[in-house]
Amino acid sequence: MGRYWIRVYPDPEEPGVWLAEVPAVPGVRSDGDTREEAIQNVREALEAMLEVLQARNLPIPEPDEEWVEVHVNAA
Repeated sequence: MGRYWIRVYPDPEEPGVWLAEVPAVPGVRSDGDTREEAIQNVREALEAMLEVLQARNLPIPEPDEEWVEVHVNAA
């Protein structure tokens, strides 16, 4: 089981739609009517992509960067 970062954000062109993508695996994207739905959909897309890559004996992409969450007190 790998650990991948998911970028999730509101669609700037279609209100009420959320987009999600996996930066480390090009082409793995999805959407949803809610943030949670977009995350679940992209997770399923990622799992399917990794299964295909594994079945074809192709390399499994690893994240090439580290993301760190920080909390700041803004004035």
